[in-house]
Amino acid sequence: MGYYCSKVVLIKFRVVKKVLLLLHWLNFDTAIGAAITSLFIARNINTHVPVVAIAALALTVLAIYNFDHLLDAKQIKGVASTGRHKYYQENFKWLSIYELVLLVSLLIITLFVPLEIVKAGIVLAVISLIYFLLLFIIMPNQFIFKEVVIALVFVSGLFLSPLAISHDYDMTILFLWGQIFLLALANTFIFAWFDYEVDRQEGHTSLAQALGKHKIYFLSLVILSILALTVIVDGFIMVNWENQLIISLMGVMLLLTLILGKYTYHHELYRVVGEAIFLIPIIGLIW
Repeated sequence: MGYYCSKVVLIKFRVVKKVLLLLHWLNFDTAIGAAITSLFIARNINTHVPVVAIAALALTVLAIYNFDHLLDAKQIKGVASTGRHKYYQENFKWLSIYELVLLVSLLIITLFVPLEIVKAGIVLAVISLIYFLLLFIIMPNQFIFKEVVIALVFVSGLFLSPLAISHDYDMTILFLWGQIFLLALANTFIFAWFDYEVDRQEGHTSLAQALGKHKIYFLSLVILSILALTVIVDGFIMVNWENQLIISLMGVMLLLTLILGKYTYHHELYRVVGEAIFLIPIIGLIW
């Protein structure tokens, strides 16, 4: 009886693990993290973002990342080296239909989003389109600033709704924008460091490929060091320790993935942790 129960528990664990991995490959953790961080930003500038705008942000993140993975899967010659890209290769047709569903859903929900947010969203959408054109059509295998643009667009999306509604551009919110941008940039650099060999095998271009693995590792540490300095400055000058504890925790999680290296490479744990850091601001929402 005990053996039977243990086997059932093991099977359930494997099923749960597989479901969570699938949700990670589909970037649900990224979308939820983006929604939480955007709400955290709104709380910091004392503004209320409509639920429909947060839902639109989550759908946008899902659509952009899914589209990016589809293009990557299409571009890879032969069998992909990573689990996510293999999944996209094997399910390309269904994931293309899923992308269409996401876009239609986003179009419908946009009808209920405040006009000022829609206008800002269109600007960001154009920037994203230019990025994809540069990456896959205009400069295929030559556009090296992928990590920087991803971080810039992602963070701009997080701030889009809160700032479009409040029009609050004081020093505090600009400082917070800078800190979250540093986190996102360090995140993309760390991913590029871990994926260095895979990207080279699959023919992906990036800043990491252009600079080399050691330099991108060093740059990741520099960015996290700058982030640490901003935490100290904000804590002592602006006396905003609540925010800085959250920012610090996010930075420490990234630093640990980098320092632990080979331990977080197994099962792409570095990606799970990297995406999960944007869930941490939920602490500020329930504080």
